[in-house]
Order: sequence, then C-alpha cells, then structure tokens
Amino acid sequence: MPTLPFFPVTCREGSTLLRGRTRRALTAEEVTKTCEVLLAAALRRRCSFWLLDGRVNTTAHTAELHEWLQEDYFPRVRAQLGHPPCIALLVAPCLWHDMASIGLDAPAQWPMWGARVGWFREERDALEWLRHQGAQARTRLQLTGEEWQPLIAGQYQQLSFNF
Repeated sequence: MPTLPFFPVTCREGSTLLRGRTRRALTAEEVTKTCEVLLAAALRRRCSFWLLDGRVNTTAHTAELHEWLQEDYFPRVRAQLGHPPCIALLVAPCLWHDMASIGLDAPAQWPMWGARVGWFREERDALEWLRHQGAQARTRLQLTGEEWQPLIAGQYQQLSFNF
C-alpha cells in the first residue's frame, strides 16, 4: 500500500477502514501528496471510510489548500470511488476555535466537496460516526433499490472496521 514517511496509511485485511496518522505538522505541499496517497490506497483496498489523525498539527491550513480540496481533489475522489467518501478527521483541540470561525461544524457534510466529513477530538467518537455513516449508506441503497456496485458492495453490505 502506498504510504509516506510523515503520514503512514494502513488498512487491515478484510477491513473497510483506511487509517492515516500525521507524524508531524505538514506543509500544504505535503498535504496534497498525502491526499493522493490516500486516494490511491482507497482505490486499491476499496475503502470509502477514512479515519485521519491530524492531532499533531496545530496550525490551520491556507485557503488555497481548501480551494484545491474543494475544486480538484474531492470531485476526483468521488468520481473515482463512485460515491462520496466518509472521512473522520481527528483534530487538535487548539484548532477547534479556528474551525468554527471559518464555518466548519463538527461533524459536517460538505456536499459541494463531494465528501461527508466529520471533525472529532476523540477516536472513539470518530469511529462511531463512521459506523453510523456506513449504516446510513447501506439503508439509502436498500431504500432506493439501487444495485450494489462492485466498489460499494464490499463497503456498505458489511461495514467492517477490523482493528
């Protein structure tokens, strides 16, 4: 699985959960590299549920980075996965005030970004939210009578966070 020394990415065999952990504060360029590694790993392992631990990062990123995520990255992720990813971000407590000031609520849905994103302080809460998102996705597909697509089937029929 692709990974970076400053941001290891893991997914246990049989799991639908992709995990990434920041080892240090990242520059905007490193964040974009990390995003590409996450997408490659998600496609390879068929993971639409991501738990990303960025609690070691104590500075907010630039508006340009957020613009790239919105206009380029998340639309590509959604197109390549075939549906929006569910991303739980663990954030340093010192950043919570900054998030609220720019309109980021926890958890939030960013439909214009093509992703469901939740912001959390504790891993337990993030995992519970991801499980709930998986159950909702499964129910939506059952209610609409949509056929299971290959990438979706393994993730929503049995959401398995095999830790």
